[in-house]
Amino acid sequence: MAQTLTPTAMVADGAGLDITALLATPTSTTLLFSNSGREILAVCSATTSQTVTVDFGTLVLGEAVANFTTVNLTNGHTSLFGPFHTLLDQPGGSLIQVVLGPAVTSFTVALLQTTAVY
Repeated sequence: MAQTLTPTAMVADGAGLDITALLATPTSTTLLFSNSGREILAVCSATTSQTVTVDFGTLVLGEAVANFTTVNLTNGHTSLFGPFHTLLDQPGGSLIQVVLGPAVTSFTVALLQTTAVY
């Protein structure tokens, strides 16, 4: 079953955000989150041979579209994914689906949301 993530709002004007403290082990290899166009997914791999795939949710002329190339993560590094275009939303809504692999316990993730600056 997919895990739904809730974003943490980033802080405007340089107040800072401790991403390391926000990283948590997911409960599923499939992640879902609402897409407003401001979300950024931070993914840290604890071991080698871990991958991240952003599922392409939209049909083009009624046909499924191949996902973007799977990203191979480097052990101990944190990678950022996003913001996400609405074309990546899953059918019938505004959810983004990301698949981690192969082992859920080898990841930590945090969903961030950018904030407007006026």
